[in-house]
Amino acid sequence: MPALVVQAASGQHIGQRSRQEDAVIAQFPQGDLPGLAVLSDGMGGHDDGDLAGRILASEMFGELYLSAARPSDGPDAAPQVFRDALARTNARLKQHIDAGCISADTGGTLLCITIEAGNLRWLSVGDSPLYLFRAGDLRRLNDLHSMAAQLDLLVRNGALDAEAAAHHPHRHCLTSAVTGGEVPRIDCPSKAFELQEGDVIVLASDGLNVLTDIMITDLIARHAPAGSAAITDGLLAAVRTRDAPHQDNTTLVVITLEMASVPEPEPDPESAAALSLAGLVNKLTDFVRAVRAPRAPRMRPADQRAGP
Repeated sequence: MPALVVQAASGQHIGQRSRQEDAVIAQFPQGDLPGLAVLSDGMGGHDDGDLAGRILASEMFGELYLSAARPSDGPDAAPQVFRDALARTNARLKQHIDAGCISADTGGTLLCITIEAGNLRWLSVGDSPLYLFRAGDLRRLNDLHSMAAQLDLLVRNGALDAEAAAHHPHRHCLTSAVTGGEVPRIDCPSKAFELQEGDVIVLASDGLNVLTDIMITDLIARHAPAGSAAITDGLLAAVRTRDAPHQDNTTLVVITLEMASVPEPEPDPESAAALSLAGLVNKLTDFVRAVRAPRAPRMRPADQRAGP
């Protein structure tokens, strides 16, 4: 029987930074539990951005992992599960800030997904992209919470030159982040996204932005036949090759989906023996019944010749 099989790989590159401020946790077990990945990019240039990223990733992963073990109210409740997990994660970050464990001027982005029964769900805050590669095309699935989205909208409306938008000093400023306070914008669709055979899902921190969409598309297409680990290695190698000035941390989770035949379960030898014995007993029972069944008397030749 065919089934959609999920394979995942993750990787990181520190870039030109002195600290790795990205954090990632991913788990995609075969079986009944949903696949789960969480990526956080600590706010670069802020004190304790590396700690904030780790707190956000670990707390959000823990919340979603525990929720998978709780009774579910059905798929319609999934978005609220994400939002409740975010609220508790944000509150825990604030507890760390209030306790003086980390700086008050910190926080990070958050991108988390679940994959279950071929359905993708996500919650994202900030600018970490969630990509879908399907049939040779690449598109971003989640919203972009940075000034880049606003500047690009001005370009489309003819209110700003494309070159000016591309080099605007505030282009990479976040318009939403998890900081222990109010979260201005959250992307969490109410409906699941249905996945297909051959799809590739990529979660990334914004360090991947040194590669254009065309480059990312080409690299995924080239390495997809070898699987998720090969795609991860190919993308990170391309980032290193670019060797961009002030290269940010880059973190990836790459997920591939393929159809595979699930073998029928092997028969239990004891059960097979029991069935074989039961069949033999049934045959013997039928034989005994046939032997014991009353038979019609046979007519002798004389009786056959006798007439009225």
